[in-house]
Amino acid sequence: MNKNRMVFVQMQQIISTFHFKKLTDEYKADKNVRSFSTWNLLQTMLYAQLTGKRSLRDICTGLCSVTNRWYHLGLTSLSRNNLSNSLAKRSSQVFEKAFYQLLAKVQLEMNGRNDKRFKFNNPLKAIDSTSISLCLSLCSWASFRSTKAGIKAHTMYDIKKRIPDFMVITEGRRHDHTAVSDMPIHEGTIYVMDKGYLCFKTLENIDKNRAFFVTRIKSNTQYRTIRKNKPTGNGILRDDLIVFNGQKSTDYPHGLRLVRYREPIENKVYTFITNNFDLAASTIASIYKARWDIELFFKWIKQNLKVKSFIGRSENAVRIQIWTAAIAYLVMEYLRFGSRSTLSLIEVFRILGANILSDRTIDDLLIKRTRAHRKRILFPDLQLDLGF
Repeated sequence: MNKNRMVFVQMQQIISTFHFKKLTDEYKADKNVRSFSTWNLLQTMLYAQLTGKRSLRDICTGLCSVTNRWYHLGLTSLSRNNLSNSLAKRSSQVFEKAFYQLLAKVQLEMNGRNDKRFKFNNPLKAIDSTSISLCLSLCSWASFRSTKAGIKAHTMYDIKKRIPDFMVITEGRRHDHTAVSDMPIHEGTIYVMDKGYLCFKTLENIDKNRAFFVTRIKSNTQYRTIRKNKPTGNGILRDDLIVFNGQKSTDYPHGLRLVRYREPIENKVYTFITNNFDLAASTIASIYKARWDIELFFKWIKQNLKVKSFIGRSENAVRIQIWTAAIAYLVMEYLRFGSRSTLSLIEVFRILGANILSDRTIDDLLIKRTRAHRKRILFPDLQLDLGF
């Protein structure tokens, strides 16, 4: 079905044009627009994300060099001025809602993806945020200190499915634990957070929704030990029942499990608290260790997609660029999972970026071949003797 279709067109088929059109109508994003629709803006920004374009000129030069392919993309015109105005004026909410529509499709597709590190069936999600620095002189709307500007992307990351599950973009000064109130809490899910999110009201909200949390305890947190249990080994030093007894302990009056664990490689001791009394203490320690996956997600996004240098200066333009980066990430994970490819995500990213305007089928590109073959699909235009 996708034979002789451009790779970029095949990728776009994952995003429902029907539902995207409904979003543009809802927010009147294409009102009085004669050419270069909001859909064209999404296409252009995805092209920029997947090919590493750094500026308006870079994007336009790249796409204007292949005008013979515009018909397949539905493009009729493109200029730096048009692109700049669109980034400033088209509602970023369209792209935010498009992300969540695509997320629902990807989640449904990935229901069978499991994490071999864990035997329990509960969904496992990490909550954290990453700061994105901006130039204060160009983005004064994002100032949060006298010499700094920036925003935060507060994210819920599905560890088992390896995709972002929820994201909210806020001003840089917003504290992490206040952003949790914007996030959905689902029954039976285990939420793992660092101690920056240790707020009694947050824990109570998770508990009342019949969900579970795993987090580290702060050094100044006051608690009282109710029962001491015998450690089970495997680095476990303590596994006790405690209750908070500080000034705000009434915000979370329930009993908690305190697990103290010695990490064997660095010989460091970590103290966790959780409201899950069923899983083994060693599993609680492994759950917190898996929290590092969200840090790797942030690192991958910042290193490979365009969320550190921005094409536009307005708040709307910055938000559009971040949401299109998130959409690009979902598209790549969807394709990698759907093709049953054993390639890493960075390999998928490089292969798709190198072949984005070719007429190869994505399934053929993502099947893991020999080293020489991967060289050929990563550099399709180079007629070189690779020496293999």
